[in-house]
Amino acid sequence: MPASGSPAAPAGDYQVRRAGPADHDGVVRELAAYFAFLGEDVDPDGLDHDVADWQGEYDGVAGVMLVVVDPADLVVGTAAVRRLAPGVAELKRMWLRPDCRGRGLAPRLMERCLEEARALGGRVLRLDSERDRLAAAVKLYRRYGFEEIADYNRNPRADVWMELRLT
Repeated sequence: MPASGSPAAPAGDYQVRRAGPADHDGVVRELAAYFAFLGEDVDPDGLDHDVADWQGEYDGVAGVMLVVVDPADLVVGTAAVRRLAPGVAELKRMWLRPDCRGRGLAPRLMERCLEEARALGGRVLRLDSERDRLAAAVKLYRRYGFEEIADYNRNPRADVWMELRLT
């Protein structure tokens, strides 16, 4: 049974939408779970400034925070897209609870991220990741056509940097 306490629901019963103020606690909880999964401490004044002030960073103008919500309206996943430079967007914090994986939610979340990147004026979408700890995510990115590029952001946690041309 999923951590939300409800039996496994079909992917169609889940929603992927922009986060709003009412989602704050769920977003904070899931971002904490993301960092716990990675075994990392949050650096709110540095590398993870976007997590410390997610509502400001992902305000709908410079970026957006997306949530995946289960049939009970519980946040079970996140992803964010932000503008890095004119024509360049970045995918951040893509996460689904382990008990919600394997239901086709990741592709739905990725499709929405691509839409949001285009809406932010992105002609390319970049990301950084970790080959081993986030192997399933890297596999998803490759399936969508992301290709490896040189380090663009000096993230010490990352060991792979990727980019997708949005046409």
